[in-house]
Amino acid sequence: MATLSNKFSEADKLFSDAVGMISRGEFAQAASILTDILNRFENYGKAWCEMGNILQYQLEDYDAAAESYKKCMQVTPTYAPAFLGYADVLFAKEKFAEANAIINQALEIQGVKKDVALYKSALLMESQGRYDEAIETYRNALLISFSDEEISKCEKGIGRCKIKKKHKI
Repeated sequence: MATLSNKFSEADKLFSDAVGMISRGEFAQAASILTDILNRFENYGKAWCEMGNILQYQLEDYDAAAESYKKCMQVTPTYAPAFLGYADVLFAKEKFAEANAIINQALEIQGVKKDVALYKSALLMESQGRYDEAIETYRNALLISFSDEEISKCEKGIGRCKIKKKHKI
């Protein structure tokens, strides 16, 4: 009889260890395991994505993070977190049109957290002074979300946009 542990590959097991380390804030150790995975299993997309997350959010190495996300998107084109992470890199580099295109691609992927993708889209609109569009998009994200955290972020975004509209020259 097959057990659940038999269904997981060696890469899956190593990846699980790395994710555990990330959740405990052990980023250097996790990066080491992710590097091992990528050296041995080059097409293991989730490892590319998590490496991108470490590079972006911990080391602020946006160029290396972008390459990791793009590699994930290449080898696992339905892994939505890579698209959303890459959109964050593009946003940080003020490449708004490219970020918007990536978010739109992510929205087409089955299983993507649409509330998160819409929130990121609204941030782009807000950053460009398109406050009415941003408010509508924040509302759309809020209405489909089941996450208290995401709902709160959307409400704050709506509030920011209303204040900015009031003070816009």
